[in-house]
Amino acid sequence: MRRTAFLIILILLGAVVASGCISSSNTTSPTKTTAPPQTSTTSKTTSTTHTTSSVQEQKPYYPITIKDFANRTVTIKSEPKRVVSLAPSITEDLYYLGVLNRVVGDTGYEDWPPAVKNITKVGGYGAYASLEKIAALKPDLIIADDAVFYKKGYLQDLEKIAPVIIIAPKTLDQIPKAIELLGKVFNREDRAKEVVDEFNAEVSAMKELMKNQPKVKVFYVVWNKPLMTAGGNTFISDVISIAGGINIFNDTKNWPQVSVEEVIARNPDVIILTPHCGMTIEEAYKLFAGTKAVEEGHVYMIENQNDLIHPSPRIIRGIETMAKLLHPDAFKTKYPLTIKDMMNRTVTIPKEPQRIVSLAPSITETIFYLGAGDKLVGVTKYADWPPAVKNITKVGGYGAYANLEEIAKLKPDLIIADNAVFYKQGFLESLEKIAPVVIVNPKSINGIYEQIELLGKILNREEQAALVIAEMKAQISYIESLVANQSRPTVMYLVSTYNGYWIAGNDTFANSIIQIAGGRNAFADIKGWKAVSEEEIIARNPDVVIIASAYVNPKIFCSGPLSTIKAAKTGRVYTVSDPNVFQRPSPRIVLAIREMAELLHPQVFKYQPQPLVCSANTTANATG
Repeated sequence: MRRTAFLIILILLGAVVASGCISSSNTTSPTKTTAPPQTSTTSKTTSTTHTTSSVQEQKPYYPITIKDFANRTVTIKSEPKRVVSLAPSITEDLYYLGVLNRVVGDTGYEDWPPAVKNITKVGGYGAYASLEKIAALKPDLIIADDAVFYKKGYLQDLEKIAPVIIIAPKTLDQIPKAIELLGKVFNREDRAKEVVDEFNAEVSAMKELMKNQPKVKVFYVVWNKPLMTAGGNTFISDVISIAGGINIFNDTKNWPQVSVEEVIARNPDVIILTPHCGMTIEEAYKLFAGTKAVEEGHVYMIENQNDLIHPSPRIIRGIETMAKLLHPDAFKTKYPLTIKDMMNRTVTIPKEPQRIVSLAPSITETIFYLGAGDKLVGVTKYADWPPAVKNITKVGGYGAYANLEEIAKLKPDLIIADNAVFYKQGFLESLEKIAPVVIVNPKSINGIYEQIELLGKILNREEQAALVIAEMKAQISYIESLVANQSRPTVMYLVSTYNGYWIAGNDTFANSIIQIAGGRNAFADIKGWKAVSEEEIIARNPDVVIIASAYVNPKIFCSGPLSTIKAAKTGRVYTVSDPNVFQRPSPRIVLAIREMAELLHPQVFKYQPQPLVCSANTTANATG
């Protein structure tokens, strides 16, 4: 799967190189380009003008002859009604022109706008599209970029089917030229002018917005093994520049392989990943430890790399996303800000928080995901991820077990906690004497999304919050698709054996993990976290036991009454690899969902979990 993704990325990136790279210093605005609704279009009407002496007919618009981006002369005999697009960026151009309804075939790599899902796929990008599938659609026009030159003779074969136009912008300035040419081809010159004017206006506005911002050093991960990045002559590099950054590998070309040591030596301020680069945020924090980006929590996942590399007006979306990540202050939330926290408390935050104390490890992790780790001045002693937290002052225990004196010494302007602050009467009131307190309380995956969104708003990181949520949803959706048709085993989720067997019921994020991963909570009729008896466990007889604690010995299921349940008999009692990932409601929860799915459905993931193994003596004692 990863190898296939890598090959696709190389093909798409190769086309970017083939068609040239952005070299303009133009910039763009924070306002998203809006496309028109799809409308049927007609050519300029042939009219008849009556005079006293003659009837004079206006010349028909078609046929027309144009020069395309490959300097080829192409004649279009009549208004194109059935078009095949062989590049995603061209499909996007046609959307902006309002003629997407004329596209009868596209590559299959299109991901925007949503209407592309209804278009017939012709089997690949550029020269990798199927000639037979294209011919079957009976197009009257084929539009492609330089990727049609990847196979000798392919363009000539296309020309036997229909006229072919090459649209291949090589600079930012040529994106408007592509729109203008297509506007002429489709007799949509007026609409093309509107699109170009809006594009240029947004470019000018972003230029004005970014001109006084400091340049931020950026490392962009194209692929992880081998480690690849974007050179100075790529679309990505110039998007970084337009957004107020400096590509740390600007002195290279195309898509070079680089070493981890080189990255660390160049010490980026920001590291940018995409879902298809083969690297997670967690891996980046570990691999590039010591860089300023990691130390300050500025490692970001951009949801869609196509916003950055498709040479269509869509590129404004990528530039805007990048700019908001590199310079969030330029898109500031207005303060004072009054919000409702997750306990329905009204909290006013006078100014953008710069000194934050977090009273839960999950909150600390979320703040780092939001790229605001550098604002943390105090965390609990249990905070252990990302590694950069080791350099942050510890304020004692979790929630109400934190030290008020230590918190006060740090002079925070915001304290963020979960409902553990209610474990001691009066503790919340004491905190509020130090600084405003926001409480988050996620009880499900949707609750985690709500927590991310709320903290993004409070910390002036709304763009990054949206990206984090989008990436989580994408990963969860993928896992759900894999387990959708599998049988759903019953699951006991065990977190402690102190004064009973503490399990997760409904109204917990652990219940969400079980459901998404393709299981059924054996205790779904119980609300929240509760201690149950051996008799209740035996009565429920779960198929699988998941131990989300390093302090619970799985051998308790090797003897005594618990050895009689189905999970124990089949060896399906598992201790998770990292209990913190399972117990903390932060964006890292997607790792727990993945591991849970692997344990419940190992055959789907080609995973081999280690079964519970009991000694012969223990088993004999258990079975009598």
